Amino acid sequence: MESSIRQTQREEGVLGAAVNTISNKVDSINEHIDQVMEDAPKKLQVTVTVCDTDWQKMQKLHNQWMEQEKQMLADQYKQQEALWQKQSHRLIEIVRNNEGVWLSAKLFYIVGSLSLLSIITIVLEIAFYVYFHWIQ
Repeated sequence: MESSIRQTQREEGVLGAAVNTISNKVDSINEHIDQVMEDAPKKLQVTVTVCDTDWQKMQKLHNQWMEQEKQMLADQYKQQEALWQKQSHRLIEIVRNNEGVWLSAKLFYIVGSLSLLSIITIVLEIAFYVYFHWIQ
């Protein structure tokens, strides 16, 4: 029993040493990566010379790309406009056929006023009831 405990303790020590070694290696690798990242802008300075014809080709490709993007945006705008028109016509048809629930502003004010008057009346009735009930 004691020998197995000692053997377990020795293995624990060996395992701890291995973990420490691996941890130190990982720390060393991280330090090297950090150093490389700091030195990269200094060591990787690149100068590029572009001849006029290549520059014109790049400009031409860029302009073509911009035109394609503009055309795509214009097409999307047209599609959106068509959808808005379709929705507008659909809404006009619904209103024309008196489908759905449509309340006028006049009806809204009438119903709102009656509701407010009802609430005030109920509050006054409760107030009078409480006041006269407590007096008796």
